[in-house]
Amino acid sequence: MTAISRLISQLSRGAFLTRARIRLWSLAIGAAWILAIVWLALSAQGLNDYAGRPLGSDFSNVYAAGTLVREGKAQAPFDPVLQYTREQAIFGEKTPFYGWHYPPFFLFIAGALAALPYISALIVWQAMSFAFYIFAMARLTRAGPLPTLRADPAWLLLLAAFPAVFINLTHGHNGFLTAALFAGALATLEKRPVLAGILFGLTVYKPQFGVLLPF
Repeated sequence: MTAISRLISQLSRGAFLTRARIRLWSLAIGAAWILAIVWLALSAQGLNDYAGRPLGSDFSNVYAAGTLVREGKAQAPFDPVLQYTREQAIFGEKTPFYGWHYPPFFLFIAGALAALPYISALIVWQAMSFAFYIFAMARLTRAGPLPTLRADPAWLLLLAAFPAVFINLTHGHNGFLTAALFAGALATLEKRPVLAGILFGLTVYKPQFGVLLPF
């Protein structure tokens, strides 16, 4: 048996994926991400990162839209010129443009977050949406058909060390919220279908995900 064949055989059996290795690699990856985020914060210049982008880049359009809403200009985020002008006023004239791509009801969240200073709003958004993501995935895991997985908390480390988590944290994206809505809906679909329907319905803040529901 060649080395490649042995490797394929070992991977197919999954024997290498022990609980100890899951814990070790998850903690190592998590520690590396924490260091990367600390470096990103230390290398920042004001509200912008080392490359001149707003910290939590994708969140900047939500915050900018929220400041417009709080001034009674709820229609302004849908005008790219007005939206970009506000982003430049907050993050500097050289900041890249991050457009507003959400339906009107999402402005309620944007306006609430804009009541805080930008960094505080970014931290609150990330912390709350991450907590919602972990909670919803926990409910989905407990509702699943695998007793071993339900009884083992090691999967929490996998959820936290998943590569998309780091991307979401550094870009201030809304992936935690989307994942939480889907997970929460699936976890409650059989026992609480009305709640599941509400959670599925809230995903219309990103309507392109609606095509995933039948699957």
